[in-house]
Amino acid sequence: MGDGAGGIGSPDTCLVVVRGPSGAGKSTVARRLRERMGRGTALVEQDYLRRVLMWEKDRPGAPNIGLIDTVVRHALGVGYSVVLDGILAADHYGPMLRELVADHVGTTVCAYLDVSWEETVRRHAGRPQAAEFTPAQMAGWFVPDDRLGVAGELVVPEGSTAGETVGALWAATGRADPGGGAAVVRPG
Repeated sequence: MGDGAGGIGSPDTCLVVVRGPSGAGKSTVARRLRERMGRGTALVEQDYLRRVLMWEKDRPGAPNIGLIDTVVRHALGVGYSVVLDGILAADHYGPMLRELVADHVGTTVCAYLDVSWEETVRRHAGRPQAAEFTPAQMAGWFVPDDRLGVAGELVVPEGSTAGETVGALWAATGRADPGGGAAVVRPG
């Protein structure tokens, strides 16, 4: 996805944005991808910054949106690659994310984990967060096919395993591959 003109990061930094509905596997994929990318890669989790650090509701214009932007820009600016994960709904986070993508001078990969409502509910039932919020609450923030709409956005189907998805994102970064498979993904 590539070379932004705004000047954050360097040609050596990589920004990977992993988005999708609750229960899509974003956090698992993001953590495994960060591990594969190695030291010098920051993991920025929307849930941590919004829900834990700021204890903020997800709403347009909320302060956590700017915080996410600042943390990602800072990490890229000091030479770290970044894996950013979260629901990151396009209507709330889209403008900020599109600016990050445009401004980043290194390699940028945006992925949307395309998981249906039925699969979201099924996966949620087995998560530790199942006790924190109900499917009825999740219905209020589920947006089907909530793509960011940037060039080259990868759309990962719900049948892709975490390992396959990590492999596909790794391949999209263009980095030398120490091993691992790639999922079948389709450009948005």
